[in-house]
Amino acid sequence: MAEWPQAGGPDGSYTTKERAPHRWSVAGNRNILFKADLPETGQSGIAKFGDRLYFTTMEPLRNARSRKDGGNVVGHAADASTGEILWSVDLPAKEESPYAYGFSDSSTPTPVTTGTHVWFTNSSGHIVCCTSDGSVVWRRTWEPTTGRPFNKQYEPILHGNTLVSVEPRDLRDPRRQADAWNHLRGIDAKTGKTLWVSDDGLTHYNTPVLGKTHTGQPAVMIGRGGHHDVPEGPSGLSLVSLAKGSEGKTLWKADIPGKALYNMHWNRDRAYWFDEDTGTHRVLDSRTGKEIAVHKLGENATVRSYDNGSKRYVTEQNVNIKAKGFRVFPAWFSNIVVGEWHWFLCFSSIRAEYGGGPVGPLYSVGRVNTKTGASEYLELPTAPGIYGTNVEAKTINSRGIDVASDTRSKRDGWYWCFIGSPVVAGGAIYWTMMNGTTYVLNGNVRTLDERAILGVNDLGPVGGTWSLNTPTPVDGKLYHRTMTQLICIG
Repeated sequence: MAEWPQAGGPDGSYTTKERAPHRWSVAGNRNILFKADLPETGQSGIAKFGDRLYFTTMEPLRNARSRKDGGNVVGHAADASTGEILWSVDLPAKEESPYAYGFSDSSTPTPVTTGTHVWFTNSSGHIVCCTSDGSVVWRRTWEPTTGRPFNKQYEPILHGNTLVSVEPRDLRDPRRQADAWNHLRGIDAKTGKTLWVSDDGLTHYNTPVLGKTHTGQPAVMIGRGGHHDVPEGPSGLSLVSLAKGSEGKTLWKADIPGKALYNMHWNRDRAYWFDEDTGTHRVLDSRTGKEIAVHKLGENATVRSYDNGSKRYVTEQNVNIKAKGFRVFPAWFSNIVVGEWHWFLCFSSIRAEYGGGPVGPLYSVGRVNTKTGASEYLELPTAPGIYGTNVEAKTINSRGIDVASDTRSKRDGWYWCFIGSPVVAGGAIYWTMMNGTTYVLNGNVRTLDERAILGVNDLGPVGGTWSLNTPTPVDGKLYHRTMTQLICIG
């Protein structure tokens, strides 16, 4: 039986060789093995081990008049064959977040598990370790950084007996900055005691990724830089060792202008960086941190867009996207590497807001060849059978309460929000939008055209669903969730 023990899957790369379903419909009840109502909204991924699923939700609101802000989280264990919640545990907060916030909330971190134990994280300052029957082994609280919007997109990583979290240095640590930085923190998974703190800081907007160096040693890629004057600097990448005896030590550090609101994918040879401001893609030598290439995402591109009149795709070659009035803005946390291609979704808006102009190509998936710099774009439906039209999400929980106080949390997912990280299963890439549309694309296609689309699926009624989650592909199934339901797709 295969397992998905943490956000990044078995090896932390968000990739598995296992196949998972390509087509389904929750609204039409096609290829759905179970649907189970959830007590409240939540954003964590789903960890799976044996016959158990682990995830978190926000603490249930009492009624429709309740404040839609608060950081308390509830961790759950559910039966993997029915979705029935078997036990729950409370994770109190040190800081508040908006419910169903379109830029992550307290429930965003995915649990990690070994099968015998599970670790739940509340990004508002609490971790709890439980046995598989729900007995609490230890708890840990810390003071999270505050004073900026609640944008915390990191995922805990379990490496051996070490739980890697993202926290500031302790309040009494003389190395703690006045405007506190966040760092990787190695925690003894058995006791909750701190083992080490990384030399370099990282922005908690950033999603660190586990991997192995060219010598086979474990390490984590982290990034710095972001909106709202995050303090960790200078912006750029660091490769942090997890090897025994050098945990938390910086293997190399690269200073690169830009923002780290992406998944820090890398391999034994290459590391990658997107610059949202200039629409560029940078390739670094993962052995040294030296820059190898800079690719301009909007030049000499191949663009395939859907024509609603003819109901066909139209292909343009050697396109300068900027000359067409758009700039390429890789959507935050939508990126993943498959073979020689770095894939991403394109933020899409014809409005000039947040200090910028229109971004596109509209409603498109993009990919850049990490060796040649060639880029391709393919327009996707915004919901099954619908092209070129916004299909906004609906933020109503399973008890009929609208839990979102921020109107940006009601968007479709194509602009200025955080969506769940993509995963790759059997070469297919899975992306889920805020409105519940889940795309499945063939990550190994030679040409990015409509034949690459393996499925355009829903997690509920069109315009009546909300999700900011990453699916879990395991055992030939796909476990997913929305604001209202835990779902198993077969």
